[in-house]
Amino acid sequence: PFLVFTRSAFAARKPDYAQPNWLGVGLAFGTSAALWAFLIKQHNEDVMEYERRQQERQHKCTGCS
Repeated sequence: PFLVFTRSAFAARKPDYAQPNWLGVGLAFGTSAALWAFLIKQHNEDVMEYERRQQERQHKCTGCS
């Protein structure tokens, strides 16, 4: 008798492709773009640090030591 009032946590229905979930789409693309921007920024900083260390290693000034 008490099972009549229970509800399933999942609803079985077909997705409506005519009405996409624009919030989910925006979050997915926005997150992807932000991660790519961070990755490219970090890569550029790493390249600059690598080049700075390469120049520092080639520096043969006796007055600096």
